[in-house]
Amino acid sequence: MAPNKLLFYFIILFALNCQAQTEKIDSLNLELSTVQYDSSRTVLLLQIAKEYKSIERLKTYEFAHKALLAAEKHNQKARMGECFNYLGDLYWYSGDYKTSSVYYFKGLKIYESIHHKAGIAKCYRNIGWIYQGQENYNLAIQYHAGALKINKDLNDQASLIANQDDLSIVYRLMKNYTKSLEYCNLTILTSQKLNSSEGLASGYGNLASVYSKMGRNEEAITNFEIANELNKKNNKIYNLAEGHNGLAECFLAIQNYTNAIENAQKALDISLENKFNKITADSYEKLARAYSKTNEYNKAYNYMSLYTEAKDSSYNEINAQQINEMSAKYEFEKKEFQIKSLESEKSLSAQKLEQEKRFKLYLILFLIVIAIFSLSLIRNIRLKKKTNQSLTDAYQQIEIKNKDITDSINYSKRIQNAILPSEALKFALFKDIFISFHPKDIVSGDFYWYTEKNGVKLIAACDCTGHGVPGALMSMIGTNFLNQIVNEKEITTPDLILKQLNFEIKKALKQDDITLETKDGMDIALVTLNKQNELEYAGANRPLWIVRENELIEIKANKFSIGGLQHEIEPLFEKHLFQTQPNDCIYIFTDGFVDQFGGDLGKKFMSKKLKETLLQINSLPMDKQSEQLKNIFISWKGKHEQIDDVLVIGFRIS
Repeated sequence: MAPNKLLFYFIILFALNCQAQTEKIDSLNLELSTVQYDSSRTVLLLQIAKEYKSIERLKTYEFAHKALLAAEKHNQKARMGECFNYLGDLYWYSGDYKTSSVYYFKGLKIYESIHHKAGIAKCYRNIGWIYQGQENYNLAIQYHAGALKINKDLNDQASLIANQDDLSIVYRLMKNYTKSLEYCNLTILTSQKLNSSEGLASGYGNLASVYSKMGRNEEAITNFEIANELNKKNNKIYNLAEGHNGLAECFLAIQNYTNAIENAQKALDISLENKFNKITADSYEKLARAYSKTNEYNKAYNYMSLYTEAKDSSYNEINAQQINEMSAKYEFEKKEFQIKSLESEKSLSAQKLEQEKRFKLYLILFLIVIAIFSLSLIRNIRLKKKTNQSLTDAYQQIEIKNKDITDSINYSKRIQNAILPSEALKFALFKDIFISFHPKDIVSGDFYWYTEKNGVKLIAACDCTGHGVPGALMSMIGTNFLNQIVNEKEITTPDLILKQLNFEIKKALKQDDITLETKDGMDIALVTLNKQNELEYAGANRPLWIVRENELIEIKANKFSIGGLQHEIEPLFEKHLFQTQPNDCIYIFTDGFVDQFGGDLGKKFMSKKLKETLLQINSLPMDKQSEQLKNIFISWKGKHEQIDDVLVIGFRIS
């Protein structure tokens, strides 16, 4: 067939393919406008993104981000992982490996949280490619081998082809050609068993690349041509472009410069059309070398300049700007879902201002009491050392001081109780609620907190480091900062509240100063509820339990505390969105109940037993549930010492 006729045939075929894809996209958009179920919308948005890939690449980014937004809004974990992986692929093909790796690791985190083995294997494979691009071959092999192991366990033969193929590439780059050929042949053998045309194309393509590196150019050319025919048939244009560059390299090696130029030009045409930036740079370099060998130095110079420019930039600036605009648009849309009101209150109400004043006064009084107690204790210890009183006198003195301490702590308890939110506010916010609160000592390191801001109800169960006086001091600091963050700074999103609370605690206790060794902090479960009964939750080591129709749903917390031991990186608290239904029972709690020793064998109560208990009593009114929990705890503890403060909060959605 003449070249002009071949080009005309290709243009007609491409136009028909674009028309077919456009019709399919229109059909998917029509279906999208009629679908009500959120999970189905996520699937359709992702399908539309994939259809746009070969005809309008920026639309692919737009719809992939929309699919991710829909999946995140409704907490569809598996779909979120799929979207993160697909976005990682898009940025990888565009040459933006840094952004690509961010999405791949996000996908891995999601899949690991739901134990989705196939998804974990897919992320391992993609992360292996990132490390391969950085020439960190040992880590690349580690991730590719991890993906291979999982897919063997799952007996996923199709995915095994890709994993074997990946390992052959890494070993080729390490110049371990024996190992690379071994995996190439495994890829071809597995593909033949499964009749996988795509697997065969990859196997023959990698086999050709190994032969090329070994200097066996005739064998390489034969295998590249087989791979290219298969890639044309499968419409794998990225692999086809790589194959043409592979042929160009072989023809350069055997000094067949005409065929080298022809194949490098084909690779360049495909890569420019599809913005395959790495392949574009490789094509420029091969054309520069070929034209220098044919003494066409002007062309050689021009292509070498283009190669240098393409290599120096990770991807085209205009395209980068457009992609960044898509990312910014995605972030903007995401924030729109989080904002519940465009207007916020300009000042605190008189009641809340008065509450803040009382809190500051009580805090000052509390600190004065503790300071007086501390000075008194130090003074008496010194007096005891200076005097050689009898054992009876010393005992009597200790008794007096113990009474002083107890009196001081009892007064401190009154102060601590005074700063806790009022009973009236509790029942104003939540119609059917209980707070089962049993401190280990007179004052407590556990505390509860609730308020309302901008139409959003907030409630938290908090467990400070230690109990008794040290825990009580931390509880007052925590209460103060929660009031400041919500009432003054008007932050009502739970993950952002925890982030700010972590910052304030670390700052107040000077925990960035490694010489002070201040390890105090707190665990917390924080829940918000808007007027549409949409529940948002974030937790630091404390989970959220929801009982619906005799089924308990657990939403796990992030595995780090507020403040405390220093983290190598700033902790990011994950926000969970949950659409509640009438009669749902929401429970948050500290660890005192489940960690209590008791029963006939003196063992811990444990989370499993608490879940069973709540499933048995959740149909009761909340005040009856509180009474039942108290009786169960007392019965379980028996003669054992209470080891920690106990706090359980439950409320029912009306």
